[in-house]
Amino acid sequence: MNRDALSAGLVLLLMAVQVTFVNRLPLPGDAAPDLVLLAVVGYALARGARAGAVMGFTAGLFGDLLPPAAHEMGQYALVLCLVGFVAGRWAESRPEAGLAVALGCAALGPVVAVVVGVVFGGAEAGVVALTGGLLPVMLYNVLAAPPMVWAATRVVRGRDRSRVRSRERGARRAGRLAGGRP
Repeated sequence: MNRDALSAGLVLLLMAVQVTFVNRLPLPGDAAPDLVLLAVVGYALARGARAGAVMGFTAGLFGDLLPPAAHEMGQYALVLCLVGFVAGRWAESRPEAGLAVALGCAALGPVVAVVVGVVFGGAEAGVVALTGGLLPVMLYNVLAAPPMVWAATRVVRGRDRSRVRSRERGARRAGRLAGGRP
């Protein structure tokens, strides 16, 4: 099966899980992690900036259509598109910083949502978000980021790529042990 189709299916499944279960969890601060945002970050880390922006826009557009959408149409699409692009660009320039990128984008996502909300909805939307649940959402996103981003990148990359990397690492170790170059 095509990895992009599988990733899109994962994002759609996460949207359903987000709306039906995660948003209803009785967590402190009346907030919940944004699983779709974290999946887009994982996809962008694996595929790059352009693919991350496209996946973010597509996922955000579907999220805008899902109830309970209490914002302007296209707002969530813009947020996920920007976060997907930033995560992908960051990963392209610094491939070794995967976890830092995931944590940074997990914390940055709600802030971008507030800024976009202020631009589209006016200043009262930003005041409500800043006094309300911005910090708990950021915290929950950062806590949920490592397993969610790992799972998303695993789905996108597949098992074959991790096996190839494992073999390459083994070959380098064997070369070093034999006195060759790393």
